[in-house]
Amino acid sequence: MKSVVVFLMVLGLSCMQIFGQESIKKDTIKLGTGLKKDVGGKFLSINPSTDRVKIKDHEVNQEIQSDSPVDFDFRQERPFYIPTYYVNPSPMFMGDYNAFGQFSLYFYGRGMQTTIPGIGRVNQMMFIYQREINDFLDIYAGVNAAKYTFPYSVGQSFGVSGGMTLHPADDFHLTVFGAYSPDNRYNLNRTYYGATVGYDFTNRFGVEVGVQRYYDVRQGWKTAPMVVPSYKFRKFKLGIDVGGLFYEAVRSAIER
Repeated sequence: MKSVVVFLMVLGLSCMQIFGQESIKKDTIKLGTGLKKDVGGKFLSINPSTDRVKIKDHEVNQEIQSDSPVDFDFRQERPFYIPTYYVNPSPMFMGDYNAFGQFSLYFYGRGMQTTIPGIGRVNQMMFIYQREINDFLDIYAGVNAAKYTFPYSVGQSFGVSGGMTLHPADDFHLTVFGAYSPDNRYNLNRTYYGATVGYDFTNRFGVEVGVQRYYDVRQGWKTAPMVVPSYKFRKFKLGIDVGGLFYEAVRSAIER
């Protein structure tokens, strides 16, 4: 009797799990003509019959094979327009610029903004009148203004400048110049005067030598030599005063 009971229990346990399968003669999951997806405003579609990927938006319209390397050219607009006269587009110096140009006959203008990291900001503006009176005389005059914004000092500085150049010969010229500012704070607008003698070795290269006196807010009036080599480009003339370097080099050699 016990053997019969054990046999029935084993038979019942073997029949507790039943598997079933239905024969499917056709695909009951139908795909449409294509899969479509909107990715960030870009329309992307996949056609299963041709196995092609198509990307369409206002800038991209191309059809490529899906098995080939796919290059998604999702172009983005720049967040803002950066003018060409900006000197540095980095966030620390954002807004700094340096622009110069002619806005009328004989009249020129210049504007700039300079950020000094950790100190403040300086805005400067200048208007210049420059004219060749004749073959022997050139003149120029200008006015300038500067505004400085520092943590413990906010203000402005104004100044005027002018000069005259004589051409007694084609390659030889004499220049006198000067500038005045009632407020010489931070050396934004300086007070000085002087004279130079210039000679043009070629049509493009020349040099000027002379002397100038300038006012230093800490030491008063001082005298310095001027040595200005210059090179004339197609639209402007570039000159750099290296007289101070020569003066300090000679003074250091004498004091040793």
